[in-house]
Amino acid sequence: MEKAENTRERKASCSCGNLTVATRGEHLEVAACSCLDCQRRSGSAFTYIASYSDTAVSIAGDRKVWRSQSDSGRWVESEFCPTCGVTVCYRMESLPETTWVCVGCFADSGFAKPDLLTWASRRHRWLTFPEGIELLETE
Repeated sequence: MEKAENTRERKASCSCGNLTVATRGEHLEVAACSCLDCQRRSGSAFTYIASYSDTAVSIAGDRKVWRSQSDSGRWVESEFCPTCGVTVCYRMESLPETTWVCVGCFADSGFAKPDLLTWASRRHRWLTFPEGIELLETE
């Protein structure tokens, strides 16, 4: 028998498995971001993250937290594994009581597509998204 959607559990982890994030229920939103900080933080052209209420998230394992200022001027906290260096989740001043989990850390190729791309104005020009994904230019 399948679990009801509101009790769905997922587990995300860093590469070495030292830092894990367990989520309960469905995500609130799925987004991609092409701001310069996300490009640098991920080492890629964008981040791909899903948000959950803090009450639906449990974090376990050793981690380091790095707080930086986002392009909007507000702080962003990245939580990453001190062993393998992989960022597993984020918290943002602009969205209190919400934890954003890096979708790639779920290792689930069937995870939902992003609802929107923020900072689309800073995306790499080769980067295109399917119809239906909102491109938020931000600038």
